[in-house]
Amino acid sequence: MSEIFTAISELGYASPGTALQVRILRTWTPQVRGHETWFLAVDKYGDAIQILGQRKDQGFVQSALAISKCYTLTKYGCGEPDTYQKWLHNPVYIAVGTASCITSIPDTVTIPTHWFNFIPKSQIPAYINQYPDFLGVFVKLVACIKKNDEPYLLLILRNEFGEDIAISLWKECTDAPSKFNRNAIQNAPAPTVIAVTNVRIMDYGGSLRLGTSSATHIYVNPPIKETDTLLDSYKINVASIPLFGLPVPLTEINEKKHSDLLEKTFTAEASIIEYVFSDYWYQVFCPQCKISTLKQGKDWFCPSHGTITSPTPMYKLMATITDPTSSMTVTLSDNAGQKIFGTTADKLILEGDPNHRKKLPNIIKETEGITKKMKLRITNTSTERNIRFIITDIEDNSSQSSSITTPPSENTSSSNVPHKTPTCSSAQNQPKVKRALNFENTGMDKSDAGPKRARRSQ
Repeated sequence: MSEIFTAISELGYASPGTALQVRILRTWTPQVRGHETWFLAVDKYGDAIQILGQRKDQGFVQSALAISKCYTLTKYGCGEPDTYQKWLHNPVYIAVGTASCITSIPDTVTIPTHWFNFIPKSQIPAYINQYPDFLGVFVKLVACIKKNDEPYLLLILRNEFGEDIAISLWKECTDAPSKFNRNAIQNAPAPTVIAVTNVRIMDYGGSLRLGTSSATHIYVNPPIKETDTLLDSYKINVASIPLFGLPVPLTEINEKKHSDLLEKTFTAEASIIEYVFSDYWYQVFCPQCKISTLKQGKDWFCPSHGTITSPTPMYKLMATITDPTSSMTVTLSDNAGQKIFGTTADKLILEGDPNHRKKLPNIIKETEGITKKMKLRITNTSTERNIRFIITDIEDNSSQSSSITTPPSENTSSSNVPHKTPTCSSAQNQPKVKRALNFENTGMDKSDAGPKRARRSQ
């Protein structure tokens, strides 16, 4: 008679350790719990469960289970994971050790070779403090630095709707070759599909942040149907990825609540009527730690790395934008500045003129009055009472228009708009925030010092 096997879906707390056939797909050892080694296993029904080998049994289990291999397990126990052990939705895990029976079996097509729990971007708020998976087309990797000077990477993916998803890749992930291969991501032909597993979703003061966990693994072009579906939606051509959607009137964006703006990007079609800067129109960063540097003779000085001969200048501008419905003052990301000005900040710096930092170059002034489509989102430090916007992307110069759009007079009068458009001198009183990233992106921003957005008086 053929043996009857238990299904993962049948397991619960205190279940008997009857025969279970699984394939091992991933393994990880949490940085803060080095005595635990976990495995992700899947059965022929496509259900997944965590397997734990710990303490004196840890070495035995690590040698007994191999990635991609299939096994029959008996004599195991089922426990309930605590808060720091639960990376899957399954309410139980399997504990194995030297008393367990782990038998390797021939590979079988009946047990899946991949398992993911993908969610769309729209469901992110429903998964706070959980660990879902994400799939998207690779956009870029951004080198960043935390407040404690620890480096990390920011991964930007784009889904089938053209929405960007930003995921912080912490050291525990990027330092593990079995979890993350930067060269494989950056050298793969575009468009490249990336799957990121077990992403932790955290709420930081009303702003949702995505970051890797101990269980995170990153896959390049995983051989699953979802990859093919995503590539088909882009027609196998990265140029077909929609950069700008239908424009939303500024007045509609202005009237939205903080909760309605979280994790969302809006396309606006507006004119930049004035550029504003608080002290200098650019800022110079250390290429190693991404911290602001100081001028030192012909070079620059970083308090952490000393003299810097080749620093990283970036635009440090705000802009007043307007459309037929309203206006607002926003931060201009370095990425957007490069697109609209057609050059990087370092090309516009005059070394022989120390006061040049306080004078806006003509090439920047010439773009005032130009109407363009642009992407807007709130900054990461925005709150319900202080909502600020940043331009993360903008049409380049090839699509510029010379028409100037003026909002209705009732929206520009001081009686109806709570804030006044700042000038170079008045902006000096704006709060300054430590800038840590080397350029702006859709996931994190460094220029959160812009003024609060305009709202209509109630």
